[in-house]
Amino acid sequence: QNAVYYGAEHPVLMRALQAKTFAIPTVTAWHESELLAVETTTAATVLTVSSAGQQHRLTTGLLVGADGPRSRIRQQANIQTTGWQYGQSCVTTVLKPEKSHQNTAYEKFWPSGPFAILPIPGDRCQVVWTAPHHEAQAMMDLPHEQFMTELKRRYGNDMGELQMLTKPLMFPVRLMQSHAYVKPRLALVGDAAHCCHPVGGQGLNMGIRDAAALADVLMRAHERREDLGSLRVLKRYERWRRTENWLILGMTDILNRTFSNQLWPLQVIRRLGFWVMDRVALLRGIALRVMTGRYGRLPLKS
Repeated sequence: QNAVYYGAEHPVLMRALQAKTFAIPTVTAWHESELLAVETTTAATVLTVSSAGQQHRLTTGLLVGADGPRSRIRQQANIQTTGWQYGQSCVTTVLKPEKSHQNTAYEKFWPSGPFAILPIPGDRCQVVWTAPHHEAQAMMDLPHEQFMTELKRRYGNDMGELQMLTKPLMFPVRLMQSHAYVKPRLALVGDAAHCCHPVGGQGLNMGIRDAAALADVLMRAHERREDLGSLRVLKRYERWRRTENWLILGMTDILNRTFSNQLWPLQVIRRLGFWVMDRVALLRGIALRVMTGRYGRLPLKS
């Protein structure tokens, strides 16, 4: 069965999601607001929020924490995490190559880390260049011409000359998994629950799958007239997503560690892995199902 996969720029995706959200009459959206306090009881969660210079108290049966890797909601709920820093950072920028990318994504593995070339509309490419912190910072400190020389050396000449369209940005890389995704009246999704290495481009995908799984669980619970914020209901979401996310975290961790060095035993393992994946359709299919989110299924037990 053939499948088509899409890559979306963050601003484009956000505009579409916000436009859809604002069009829903039952949704109230506040911008530039700050969460001041969270109080949870057996019956509800009460939030104290500052918005436009005023404080508001909101009562809800379920709070969803989707506030990123430094999640304040997760911290206030005293949910611990497991993980580590990779000692790497990613440098990213948007380029306009001379020749069309033909809507094809590439990932090149250098000793210092993976180098991804991701096609976006208008024959542009988003580059995500992973390297040790000191190397990434040294690249960021280079004058434009020297930076482009180093970038072209890794990018290759297949698409001709390259024109930089956006200022390079740098961000650190880490792996993180929360000890729990849920508590009574609380569910964590996306980077608030987990973070992975960007190799394979799975971070956003995992968050979207979290949101879809949580919505599915809540809709089924609503049909049964169950309490949406109860731990019994929310544990269904945690069982569904946490195992699959561990699998993705492990796969991206192994990929990065295997390809980010030149130890000869790992070179042999890499070549063997490519050979097996190329010849064993079943294994290739399982890997694709996992990486494209078609592996997880909602547990039937309540």
